[in-house]
Amino acid sequence: MTILLTGLLTCLALIVAIGPQSAWLLRQGLRRDRVLLAVTCCIFGDILLIALGTAGVGAVLDHAPWLMEVLRWLGVSYLTWFAYRSFRSARRAGQALKPEVHVELSSQQDDDAPVGSGGGGSGVKQAQRVQVTRISAIAATGLSVSILNPHAWVDTMVVLGTMANTFGDQRWLFAGGAVLASIIWFSALALGGAALSKWLNRPRTWQVLDILVGAIMLVVAGLLAFSGF
Repeated sequence: MTILLTGLLTCLALIVAIGPQSAWLLRQGLRRDRVLLAVTCCIFGDILLIALGTAGVGAVLDHAPWLMEVLRWLGVSYLTWFAYRSFRSARRAGQALKPEVHVELSSQQDDDAPVGSGGGGSGVKQAQRVQVTRISAIAATGLSVSILNPHAWVDTMVVLGTMANTFGDQRWLFAGGAVLASIIWFSALALGGAALSKWLNRPRTWQVLDILVGAIMLVVAGLLAFSGF
């Protein structure tokens, strides 16, 4: 239990921060856009990296500076591209909730309708809904922000992998605690965002959130480019 808790707390200390992975997952939660699939992809990505690190792959990366350099610039390119996509999405935030246009038109028609005509203001009461993203797109993005993020490689494969291997034959207990931490954090983040979405389901929220995600991606990309890991 001590080794399991050590793995859990160590992993929480590394991932409880709004990095690319957490920012994207929070966005999906607030949008209520295939939240379970998004969480599953992020958890799967972490499990894969933690398993590789515990198996000793992280030690190879630690002794291969050229490979870390390749990963660094791949990460910079990917995060910059993701930031561009987020800013483009923010610019198109007015189209993110297409039914909102129909709500407004329906509301105007109801205002002009005579009493008892059956309008009943249903347009005003119509729930705003976000377009659901394709399953393939969510899976690809979730796995990308988890596996193609160089910081995730360093945190899970190198740092956690090195710590896990100090426990010898019990290193997989440490890895189990780290996986449990990922499950708890990602589930809480996404489900918390989904719970708040009923108050934040509006175009302005998506615009601000997409700008925030894009800014985080650019900051991480800049840190990787100019400061390394």
